Amino acid sequence: FLLLGCSSQTTVSTNATVKTSCPIVLFSSEHDQYITGNIKPITTENISYRAEINNYAFNSECSIKDNIFQAELSLLFIVTPDLTEESSIALPFYVAALNTTDEVVDMQYYQVDGDLISESGNENYIETELTKTIKLKISFFNAEEFNQDKLVVGFMLDKKKLGILY
Repeated sequence: FLLLGCSSQTTVSTNATVKTSCPIVLFSSEHDQYITGNIKPITTENISYRAEINNYAFNSECSIKDNIFQAELSLLFIVTPDLTEESSIALPFYVAALNTTDEVVDMQYYQVDGDLISESGNENYIETELTKTIKLKISFFNAEEFNQDKLVVGFMLDKKKLGILY
């Protein structure tokens, strides 16, 4: 006994991993720079170091499994010392997922830590590159629309730092 049939709908097991195109990654125009200072309140005269988000890359294919978008995203940060006396760096940043109408559907928070590089022969710090690789896991509702979504990366800044930068 043999049964054959066809259907206009295709079902995919919820446990299956489906490869998908990676979303566009943008850097927030208002949060693409970071400053910090050792002296409070922070002013333009006492900034320890400045940082900017410089580049990104997806390290593996983007995929969807169990209705969760998954990707490994590496970010490059450039840190420029100003009046810093210590080498440690801490850069808090976020990754926001926006849907096709630019509404935030998910926001994740991270921090990249590292040390400023010093010049050989003295204790002056120089421009330093830091990279951070994060494993994104973002819930979504519509796979067809997700391919048109965007990721926005920016630094977490308070109003005082925003006022100094802009």
